[in-house]
Amino acid sequence: MTYKRAMGTVLAAFFIGEISATTVHGFILARDYAPYYGTLLRGGAGPAWQMLFLPVAHLSFVCALVWAYANLPLAGSRARKGLIIGVFGWAMGQVPLWLVWYAEQPWPDSLVWKQLALELVSSLLIGLTVAFVAPASARPGSTGVPGSAGAANGA
Repeated sequence: MTYKRAMGTVLAAFFIGEISATTVHGFILARDYAPYYGTLLRGGAGPAWQMLFLPVAHLSFVCALVWAYANLPLAGSRARKGLIIGVFGWAMGQVPLWLVWYAEQPWPDSLVWKQLALELVSSLLIGLTVAFVAPASARPGSTGVPGSAGAANGA
């Protein structure tokens, strides 16, 4: 995968990730979060500057998924590869995040199950976006993404 294609893939998946995060946490779960604003969750009169870390975290997640897609030997159709990358991302990123929050904070069981289920859908959408925007040959040995076998071997 070329750097240009990798950046395009990151931007497309980041866009989908931001839309799904806003939909899930800003709208679908808004009523579930309402009792926690001002205590556990930032919110209220004005946005906190720390909210700027949300897109940074999402971008980090997407970059890691694009790298994984380009470097893991995935078999099957693009859709299958995208679903695998989505589940991989969910299991490596979202599951630990929400279970840690559940262990440390007073989240009700129902909210955590909703978060996990909706984050799975979001991760699957991001994975499918990565698979369909990245070239079909995005696997080790195919070219230029740092850390790929092709880049290391000068291919």
